[in-house]
Amino acid sequence: MKRLKKILAATLVVATLVPSFVFADKKDYGSAKNVIIMIPDGMSVEALTTARWMTEDKKFVMDDLATGLVRTNNSNTPIADSAPAGTAMATGIKTESPFVGCYPTKGGMPGAIEIEKDREKQPIANVLEGAERSGRSTGIVSTSNIQHATPADFSAHNPDRNNYEDLGEQQVYQGMEVVLGAGSMYLSKESRKDKEDLISEIKNKGYDYFDTLEGMKASKGDKIWGLFEDKSFPYEIERDKANKPSLAEMTDKALEVLSKNDKGFFLMVEGSEIDWAAHSNDPVALVHEIKAFDDAVKVAKDFADKNKDTVIVIAADHGTGGITFGYRNITKGYDKAPLNEFTNIISSAKVSVTKAAEEVKEDKSNIKEVMYKNFGIEDLNEEELNLVKNEKDTASAMGRIISARSHIAWTTGGHVGGDVGLYSYSTAEGAERLIGTVHNYEIGRYIEDLLDIDLDKLTEELYQPIRKGFEDKGAKVEFNAKGANDYEAIVTKGNDKIIFPVSKNYAIKNGEKVDLGGLTIYSTRSVYVPQKAFELVK
Repeated sequence: MKRLKKILAATLVVATLVPSFVFADKKDYGSAKNVIIMIPDGMSVEALTTARWMTEDKKFVMDDLATGLVRTNNSNTPIADSAPAGTAMATGIKTESPFVGCYPTKGGMPGAIEIEKDREKQPIANVLEGAERSGRSTGIVSTSNIQHATPADFSAHNPDRNNYEDLGEQQVYQGMEVVLGAGSMYLSKESRKDKEDLISEIKNKGYDYFDTLEGMKASKGDKIWGLFEDKSFPYEIERDKANKPSLAEMTDKALEVLSKNDKGFFLMVEGSEIDWAAHSNDPVALVHEIKAFDDAVKVAKDFADKNKDTVIVIAADHGTGGITFGYRNITKGYDKAPLNEFTNIISSAKVSVTKAAEEVKEDKSNIKEVMYKNFGIEDLNEEELNLVKNEKDTASAMGRIISARSHIAWTTGGHVGGDVGLYSYSTAEGAERLIGTVHNYEIGRYIEDLLDIDLDKLTEELYQPIRKGFEDKGAKVEFNAKGANDYEAIVTKGNDKIIFPVSKNYAIKNGEKVDLGGLTIYSTRSVYVPQKAFELVK
């Protein structure tokens, strides 16, 4: 019956709205009250393997949940960036870099859609927005600033992933029940270009706001917002464990709050700095970040076991660094190299390579002391010393030395195009796990089906071009740039004047605030509003 309803709904959407695409491969995976997606940003299969060998029992919780692989390409290129890859998982549609939650302008790659010209850069409804409108509670958890690409993919829309202030403002007005991570500077009036005090706005909206681990533990609120750093968390190995929460602790708190809703919830959890460690070719930070992510997976799995009707899906957005467990220095004898040669330096490291590099003097004269103090390396050879002295990026050079001595190699400081692991778990009766080799966009469609929502229809309800909609009703539409990141659309007809502040969820009609039930979005010379907005003009 559920599948029949979806087919009928899709048919109705095609007949009335005439979008330029239809997903013919929608499947019925069953339903779930609670859905958790966990994203180990930048974690390739080889990175997971490397980290696993550094654990005490040589096993991760994720290992028992493996169900397949994910193809990560963008709509137009074979190697993904976090913004388009996360968008695919959040919306069920592949897009291009640097878009967050917006339709692409280019296609051609496997899994990409073809769309009409007037849909380019239009916002696309995501699974979090769908879950919220289904009556569920929603939340995002991240170790980066919450405005960063992946958490933003599930909670905001902008054709430029770097527009943190706009993305952050949208998140404030998105209506989520739980937000935990970093990035307070992008909401603070002292650092925002438009001088808006969005932290005060968060408090005015009834959130329990805190910035310490103690504050998070003490909170009893039904709506919580915790930002523990101005920009992002330090690496897990350097985290202040007494005052700053781990990813696992934030996940546990999010589940505690979200599970109060009898209708269920949707939660996105990102282990952000796996990616950052891999970009830096920092094997020490990488291992600790993956371990911390797996700890969060255990929290989610334990919750699912105790609270039936829960589905967990786990997948990286892409791989980063091109790490391999095995290096050319053991081209001969790779099968004779003992495990301790791979693990000793990394497992005993006191800090990340990135942190240790901060101790190196500008003239690099103390590199021997730094390497011995932090990594126990006391026999740097001439080639290694020259590498550090001649390399502008000291941390990268140190990381390559430690990696080579651990028989670990890196191919790039950027992303790679390999498939990443897919992991899923279900305690919801009748809800299937996602299996096989799938495209990243299929994760979004999988979650859509579990939540019993229709993202194509929701996009039409939430994001309509403001000019055409109002001009068709005889109204005049103008745009006003009040300042940096501070835009508004002004609609007039007769004696009525309606102001639509961009990145907020309300309009002001003749001085009265009106809830729109969705965001007003500015995207490259166009403004989009919910269908409900057009009811404000007769």
